[in-house]
Amino acid sequence: MTEAEEELWLENIQLRQQAHYYQSLHARALAKQQEQAGQIEVLKAKVAELQKRLFGRKRERGCSSEAWLAKRRPRRCRGQQRGTRGHGRRRRTTLPREEVVVEAPLAQRICARCGLPFEAAGTQAAHEEIEWEVRLVRKGYRCQRYHRTCDCPGVPDWIVAAPPARLIPKGLLSVGTIVEMLRLKYKYHLPLQRILGLAQDSGLRLSPGTVCGIWQKLVPLLSPLYLAILEATRQSGQWLMDETRWEMFFNVEGKASHRWWVWVVVSSISRVYLLKPSRGAKVPEEFFGWEVETETCRFSGSLMVDRFASYKFLAVALLLAFCWAHVRRDFLMFHAGADAAGQDWANRWIEDIGQLYRLNELRIQAGRDLKAPELPAPFVRLDPERMKQPEYAQSQQALVQQVESMAQAREAQLAQGALPGPRRKILKSLREHWAGLTLFLDHPEIPLDNNGAERAGRPAAVGRKNYYGSGSEWSGQLMAMLMTLFQTLALHGVDDRGYLRAYLEACAQNQSQAPKDLTPWLPWNFKAAVPVAPAPTARAP
Repeated sequence: MTEAEEELWLENIQLRQQAHYYQSLHARALAKQQEQAGQIEVLKAKVAELQKRLFGRKRERGCSSEAWLAKRRPRRCRGQQRGTRGHGRRRRTTLPREEVVVEAPLAQRICARCGLPFEAAGTQAAHEEIEWEVRLVRKGYRCQRYHRTCDCPGVPDWIVAAPPARLIPKGLLSVGTIVEMLRLKYKYHLPLQRILGLAQDSGLRLSPGTVCGIWQKLVPLLSPLYLAILEATRQSGQWLMDETRWEMFFNVEGKASHRWWVWVVVSSISRVYLLKPSRGAKVPEEFFGWEVETETCRFSGSLMVDRFASYKFLAVALLLAFCWAHVRRDFLMFHAGADAAGQDWANRWIEDIGQLYRLNELRIQAGRDLKAPELPAPFVRLDPERMKQPEYAQSQQALVQQVESMAQAREAQLAQGALPGPRRKILKSLREHWAGLTLFLDHPEIPLDNNGAERAGRPAAVGRKNYYGSGSEWSGQLMAMLMTLFQTLALHGVDDRGYLRAYLEACAQNQSQAPKDLTPWLPWNFKAAVPVAPAPTARAP
């Protein structure tokens, strides 16, 4: 090989090395470009999701596909429809009636000719109206004294009627006033300053410290009742759980922020609110009685939750079901920032989930127990005899086929190498939670979603918005107790004003302590038998 040929050979080798080097750089650049394109797509979807949460419609019903919107019946006008028979004016028989007799002016009651007066001769009906009276009064109690009229030995000369028992010794406010303030704060979510303003409008000036001091003394009275409801809820065997934030404006050692959490537990008999400083797994561990060594729970049953990680350890001890509404929300959020092809893909999945709800409702209707009283939604009582009928079997088969079809579609799409990253992420999450999402097939009493728990958390969200949170631990615990009471009483159709007044009066009769037997005071028992406080006995002066 000549010197010129050797130079050409070396140059060729060098050029080949440079070509391989630039080819590798080009491949790396293409891979990075594809990676960045995927990241851009993910970020676009995230921006669209955040914009939807901030500026978009809050309801999800009208956010599905055009095919679903086309199926909707035209919305009718609000109110009484033309051509339909009305129900007439409602008779308000639940309100006490007060007769007011209107007197004619004196000049009209005298004869204009002779000057003799007209005499009253009955009344004539005019009209009826509703009067809203709000007034505060000072009630001064005086105890009747009695002197004996006999000469029997050993009998005192005088006796005096015992004064009514007081919930708080030397307290300023009556039980009725305390109940009204509690209803305004924890049922209607008015801030304390606004409640005090309403009282001032009626002539009563109170300081916040006075009211807070009274409320603080209610905590040991309500705590046993709250714990009794909590224990009954644990034993119910079917639950929905969710959590929402709550601000506690005081410092706790070892905790960097003021953020606590209100955990909501929904059962067929109650709505329980738990105020905890953590959103971790310790809360469900404590509620269900989790045993670390045996990985079992003291209470067994089914639990419907979202896909939050703090619940997932319970899958080995409970029937842990996941929420289809959250899965649907994944596709709705993807739909907001997707192109036309992505929106079509999301719409197909949304339609499949909607079909799942429709088929499950048909199955529930085919197996519902028509003889027993209905449970509050979303709980359902099924009839074993009706579940043996062909209609139920057909609806069950249609539901199973729909679930299998969705599973096949999921796996077929995940097998596609060109599936975009955001779609793959949603489908992987669907596959990961599939066992919990399909528990309702073998257990038809399990609802499809966790909407019941999310709706039950709304009172805490409204309270958080109106008065921000709690300023001390006892006030936060009082909030959890009273929200539990108000929501559970509403569930059973019990008048909360009458219930709280009767319970606090019973505490007053029991020397400002909670009644020993709380069974009659559980909301689901109070409706059947209302305990009556014993009448005060006479005492010697």
